Amino acid sequence: MGLLIESEKLQSKKVIEALEVSLSSEKKRADRLNLQLTTNAETGMPNSVILHRELDNLLERTPQPKAVLFLAFNDSFGMLKRTFASKIPEWVLYQTSLRIQKVVGDTGRIYHTHEDEFLILIDSYETTSEIIDLARQLVEKIEKSHVMAGLTISLGINLGIAFYPEHGRKKSILLRHADIALSEAVRNKEGYQLFTPELKDRMVENVELQNGILLALESQANSDDRPQFELYLHPQVEVRHWGTSQVQGRIVGAEALIRWKHPTRGFIPPVKFIPVAEETGLIIPLGQWILHSAITYILDLQRLGFKHVSVSVNFSSAQFNYEDIAFMVKDIARRRGIEPSSLKLEITESGLMDNVQDTIQKATSLREAGFKILIDDFGTGYSSLSYLKDLPVDVVKIDKSFIDGIPDSTNDQALTRAIVTLAQDLNMGIIVEGTETKEQIDWLFQKGCTVFQGYYFSKPLPYGDFVKLLRTFPQVFLEKANKGTEPVQISEETASKDETAPS
Repeated sequence: MGLLIESEKLQSKKVIEALEVSLSSEKKRADRLNLQLTTNAETGMPNSVILHRELDNLLERTPQPKAVLFLAFNDSFGMLKRTFASKIPEWVLYQTSLRIQKVVGDTGRIYHTHEDEFLILIDSYETTSEIIDLARQLVEKIEKSHVMAGLTISLGINLGIAFYPEHGRKKSILLRHADIALSEAVRNKEGYQLFTPELKDRMVENVELQNGILLALESQANSDDRPQFELYLHPQVEVRHWGTSQVQGRIVGAEALIRWKHPTRGFIPPVKFIPVAEETGLIIPLGQWILHSAITYILDLQRLGFKHVSVSVNFSSAQFNYEDIAFMVKDIARRRGIEPSSLKLEITESGLMDNVQDTIQKATSLREAGFKILIDDFGTGYSSLSYLKDLPVDVVKIDKSFIDGIPDSTNDQALTRAIVTLAQDLNMGIIVEGTETKEQIDWLFQKGCTVFQGYYFSKPLPYGDFVKLLRTFPQVFLEKANKGTEPVQISEETASKDETAPS
């Protein structure tokens, strides 16, 4: 009996020991799992799970002002990941976390919420300037180059900042407002941005505009009786012998400008909805509609006998960076049956410089196919002259900002002369935008400019009114040319050229 009892005791001890080992193993496993669920693997920092848990408690427990700083790398981090093996981006993330800790110190809590995003919670502060100074330090320290194995790596960041309780008493609202501020910093390419109610209002409006663009495009596709989008044409006028009795002028082309008549809001200016279309990618289908509509105008102008009137279409950098843009333009023109020379493609100077080599390749392909390439807003994009000489460009358009002060401003005169000389030396044609007075045309013509686009000759017009202007332009032009001078009679040669085949 004694042996039996001893045996049972031994067996029980082994079972207990086995249970203890099992429980210990399970606890370690649970601890590891909890660590994985609550900690970022690259930096060892608490992740979004801990953030939401602690932020809830902190907002409920302490009423003093707090600040949330939402930090994210810009596109440079994505490029780093595509270029190097995973170890290098991971090392950069770890080094960044150390830099953040060094700047923040014990004044706040740091969370690594996403691969390329961090959130910093400042438990308390006295003045807004303290947080702004902290944001500046973070941008300065984090954007310093990393040196590793002979590599020098520089990354940019953006910060969005929201304050408790000023910008929200609930966690969800506070974080959303910090995110809105971050989006604005990214959009403006600023290091940091404070949240304001105006930012939220603008974001709400942008969402409404985005939905409106989608509905309007759907309306255009369904050929509704009341389309919301319409293309206006802004005439481009070539003059000869300006200021003499032999003066001649004719419309040689027009720039297509989109107009949006919203069913409830009325006319919405392009400066409001085009940036939204670019940010959301809607500029691609919108641009296709503009292109098709411009080609429809070209075909109708040719049918009416105005075979040499070209139409130019604006392309944003977002459109021109689209992978298949060159093929798309050539394919649409071929299927619609127009000569490429009747369609001109306008690209802003800054847009041309976004991706220089890719831009040169696409522009060269389009130019070789017969399309004319124009640089819009020339002189405002700060492009490198070393690249500009290699760009396949036919015409530059001098921006209105240089013309406004002519002929009175000596600075505007000097800048415009330099641009004209540069374009002429590079064998590029010139169109002057924003000409609104005869005095401006007098001065510009003397400097070698002969093609003008501005309110002096005409404002942008709906297509039907543009056709009427083509038919009456010889007399309209002479009235403008004779303004303040002795009347000049129209010659039969000028009349016949303008009425039958403007070019």
